[in-house]
Amino acid sequence: MKLHNKLLLAMALVSSLTSVSAVAATQTWNLARDMYLMDNGIPAGSPWSFMRNTTATSASANYTAFPLFYAQCPGGPSLCWRAAATGAGSIAIPKQTFTGGGGGYSLKQGDVYAHPGPAFQTIFRWASPVEGVVNVLGRVNDLDRSCGDGIRWSLNLGDTVIKSGSLANGGSAQIKADDVAVTKESSLYLVIDKKGNYSCDSTSVDLLIAN
Repeated sequence: MKLHNKLLLAMALVSSLTSVSAVAATQTWNLARDMYLMDNGIPAGSPWSFMRNTTATSASANYTAFPLFYAQCPGGPSLCWRAAATGAGSIAIPKQTFTGGGGGYSLKQGDVYAHPGPAFQTIFRWASPVEGVVNVLGRVNDLDRSCGDGIRWSLNLGDTVIKSGSLANGGSAQIKADDVAVTKESSLYLVIDKKGNYSCDSTSVDLLIAN
């Protein structure tokens, strides 16, 4: 009986360790969750960067970090990364829900949003901290239906486009890419771009990366 009990205990321990190992091997990077905690800007070691492209060529060599960070963004209760103190073109996450665009839509607490500038794309970068494969799941939504002509978006691995799409004004699209091979030198980019004009291009973004 004692031997039987010891065997059962050993089997339970092995099962427990296997379960813990499986959980430990799974990693996720949730854009909204991680951004919401960046009260002092992007922390050291974070895989996330918030960028823009001011050139006519969408290539990673042309992407540069937004120069300004605000813990209290001009125009709303948000953390934001901007090109300038005023004018369009930013990436932000509201700390409380507020109304944008002259009352045409809501920017919800904890929802990431981006707005391309008059002459630049806005870009989310994830620099892979792992080797192997990752799965990407997300959504983009054109928030302001009152005007504008929608946005273009693309998910890129380096300079290779994995997924892309074009949203009509007020449109929405899912982003899904499975088994994307990455190394610790790889970067994924989600690019938000204007179409004919940049008016009313506030875009909410969900992005989850898992391996």
